[in-house]
Amino acid sequence: MLDQNEILKEISINPLYIKNIENPSEDLQMEAIRKNPFTIQYIKNPTYKVMETAVKSNALVLEYIDSKQEDILILGVKSLWNSLKLIKNPSKKVVEEAIKAKGWSIQFVANPSEELKLLAVEKDYDAIKYIKNPSEEVCLKALNNYWGAIRYIENPSFKTKVQAVKLNEEAINYIANYDLEDIKIFIAENLKVVKYIYESIEPELVVEVLIDKLSEEVVDSTYIKDFLDLEILDMDKINFVNEYGSKMAKKLVVDYKLSV
Repeated sequence: MLDQNEILKEISINPLYIKNIENPSEDLQMEAIRKNPFTIQYIKNPTYKVMETAVKSNALVLEYIDSKQEDILILGVKSLWNSLKLIKNPSKKVVEEAIKAKGWSIQFVANPSEELKLLAVEKDYDAIKYIKNPSEEVCLKALNNYWGAIRYIENPSFKTKVQAVKLNEEAINYIANYDLEDIKIFIAENLKVVKYIYESIEPELVVEVLIDKLSEEVVDSTYIKDFLDLEILDMDKINFVNEYGSKMAKKLVVDYKLSV
């Protein structure tokens, strides 16, 4: 019969030798998992230190860790987010930590709560592609993280479409099923969207929106800047503002011209 040192030497040469040892000491367990962390699957009741060391070496060993070991599981999903898929019945805390590490891990959660969905898209906007029928709130949260989330949203609500265009005019390229009234709202929210739809709309429609927008008592300075800078609008913009703009709009034009 081999003594402790001889067994340790055997395990050092071949870590799978641990399978032949009944109730191995922590030293023997540690030697085995240092050589090959996956040997933890052959160790009954591994100590906390052994589990921790194995998971730090390769988080994929979570497949062989008891789901009650929450701290160890959290350690694993933090280092390798997709190791969540290996855990049977993970606790809410483990799932949350996995999603905090990478929003994409939402794909491994069965029937995720609204709270988890929001957490996922807040971490990674494109995690929304792994969420079935996301609510408007989840869609807007993803967009506010990055406007490009619109690419992954099927059948977005009108509010979602408007928010996407408001954040970035290029979003119009990923939006379908809008009519002329919708376009007016898009232009009113972000004038630069005209760059992408100018050839498919009548110039009169843009002029109509501009008259309404620039005549408002309170006009956003960014909108004025975008109007003056938008080269695709072939018109005498200064005269247009003088004719249709409110007092604030005219002041903002003067301020902008003096600043350039």
